[in-house]
Amino acid sequence: MDLEQKIKSFKEPIGSERNMKIALAQMEVIPGQPQKNVARRLEMIAEAKRAGVDLIVFSELCLSGYLVGDKFLEDAFCADMMEYDEVLRKASETDEVTGKKGIAIAYGNIFVDTELQQRTGKQGHHPNQDGRSRKYNAVRIFQNGKAAQRKWSSEEQRMRLGAILPEGVQPKTLLPNYRFFDDKRYYFSTLQIAEDFGVPIEELLRPFIIKVEGEEVPIGFEVCEDLWCEDYRKDGQSLNPTKMLIDNGAEYIINLSASPWTFGKNHSRDKRLTFLKQDCGEKFVPFFYVNCTGAQNNGKNIVTFDGGSTVYNADAQPVALCKKAYEEDLLVVETENISTTPIISRAEKPYIAQKLDAIITGIRHLKNIQGREEHPKFLLGMSGGVDSSVAAAILTLAVGAEKVLGVNMPTQFNSEATKSAAKKVAEQLNIAYMELPISDLTAVNEKLLEKYTPDGKSIKLTAVQKGNIAAKIRGTNILSNLSPVYGALFTNNGNKLEVALGYATLYGDVNGAIAPLADLNKTEVYELARYLNESVFGREVIPWKLIPDRLHHFPKDGIIPSAELEENQIDPMKFGYHDALLMMLTNYQIKTGEDFLNWFAEGKLHQKVEQVLGQIHPGEPGFGYQLMQRWGVHDAKTFVEDLDWFLPLATQSVFKRVQAPPIIITSKTAFGYDRRESMLPWMPTQAYERLKKEVLQKGEYQPLGGI
Repeated sequence: MDLEQKIKSFKEPIGSERNMKIALAQMEVIPGQPQKNVARRLEMIAEAKRAGVDLIVFSELCLSGYLVGDKFLEDAFCADMMEYDEVLRKASETDEVTGKKGIAIAYGNIFVDTELQQRTGKQGHHPNQDGRSRKYNAVRIFQNGKAAQRKWSSEEQRMRLGAILPEGVQPKTLLPNYRFFDDKRYYFSTLQIAEDFGVPIEELLRPFIIKVEGEEVPIGFEVCEDLWCEDYRKDGQSLNPTKMLIDNGAEYIINLSASPWTFGKNHSRDKRLTFLKQDCGEKFVPFFYVNCTGAQNNGKNIVTFDGGSTVYNADAQPVALCKKAYEEDLLVVETENISTTPIISRAEKPYIAQKLDAIITGIRHLKNIQGREEHPKFLLGMSGGVDSSVAAAILTLAVGAEKVLGVNMPTQFNSEATKSAAKKVAEQLNIAYMELPISDLTAVNEKLLEKYTPDGKSIKLTAVQKGNIAAKIRGTNILSNLSPVYGALFTNNGNKLEVALGYATLYGDVNGAIAPLADLNKTEVYELARYLNESVFGREVIPWKLIPDRLHHFPKDGIIPSAELEENQIDPMKFGYHDALLMMLTNYQIKTGEDFLNWFAEGKLHQKVEQVLGQIHPGEPGFGYQLMQRWGVHDAKTFVEDLDWFLPLATQSVFKRVQAPPIIITSKTAFGYDRRESMLPWMPTQAYERLKKEVLQKGEYQPLGGI
């Protein structure tokens, strides 16, 4: 049969109105433990078969985990992941024992394309852009034991393009390369495949045929970032894989994601669907989004995944969803009901409650890092301050009171008030607790260092140097040694503002296995303390005397933040105001000192402060200006002096951050591999110096529009 005859005889698959059961398997992915991931998937497949499901869908890279670093550069690791494809292919077959019919399965896995030359007949080396084997972050689709076939528009197109992509495999089209996403480091995209073979990308984004009761249903499969396509450009327009799949006949779109949680993530997902609807117009079809749960890590950050799996109708409105964040669920939807199902309104937890969920999930990830079945024990220093008190409460919620041990390590500078506060928190949480004084140890160390010198002449240590000795004794001598005694991990209790300014002692409080609070600024820690007392425990667990009002004024018997490493020491930060600056400095859309100076000159700075702090808790109009007045930074000279103190400290503290323990991400830019920093000196720009002079001439801040 010649080509013309083949084209004439080609029969296009016919779209189906038949009802179809699709299951979204929202499941925890445990990175680096494919045996557990596959075992759980087999359980869900069996459950879906019992429910008469036609197609079950799992998330992106659900066998290996999304964040496993350069394991994806290891041929043996990738080959091992691909061996599991055979297990899942067999799981799609009809069960000969029970007689249960076969099922279609779609899931994310690494795919190393070793047979490209054989399929295409095109000789030559076809590597990734880095010279290594060509790898895809792909969807694998099987039905009844066979790889699913694509829907081609003609026989000529199938013959021309069919060999370029392997059967039952759809690579990711858009590869993210921001924040901690490193897809371009590992994978070859569908877009690059099109460029390599000189064909339009539209021709390679084809739906797959899923057979339902003998009829063929074309379904478009895409991977995670393919949904977030608005800012990817081609020929002056968004490069929209969804639109291309629909144009090529897809009756449903299914997106397999490993999409981390951030505050407002569900709103962001819904917003992206609204864009897809607008871009596709009336042709838009029902959209299925499946995401994983649990936590994964990149070595410096622990990243949490909330699920949020959702079914959207042809108007891009949510009609079915897995309602609980961070929990596994099998969401089964019948396609005939999608158009008539009422739109669902999402019930979202408060801002600080969502962050608490993320931190608890991150702490529970430690057992996966260690390859354990049970949660480890935790040891933490309890100073009696709000940070360690909140950390103790969260650890108790995460792993249980029986697995938490608090240690208070006072010197002569620790007040009875803080020692009493630490003990009270431990009693309220019902955790093990002990007081271990370290004054004798610090005295011995001080005498040694003052007496033994290179020239034999004794020296006198400063108060700061003595304080650092005490901090290192607590972290290195006590906590790191107690940790193996009790078979426990010990925590770093610092908050994000301390991390940013380096207000911590290397090998003292910059130590530990995990930093639960290090992506929360001080205002968020206080808000979390209130939430724990009022909404979680329903009683005073965190002493109220540790928690100030919204302008950071403390009650008469309040305990003002202090490291208590020298006489009458008080933390030098301007809480609230500095938190706002830090939130803007570490925003995804980064702001800088030049922005702060400009806003001061324009009278807009208080509005910016209100805007970012308003995410944590709403304040009255003028709250930002009141906070500026509270710390005196409404005065131009004080404002500039403070900025000249704040910005250099943040720059010069990178060397501490690179040695810090892993941080659980709760913001859009956490220190670690989320915000990547070089160790550089503080170097103000020329614009910064010019703007400083302009601001100093103003004298006092003039809020735009008045207060």
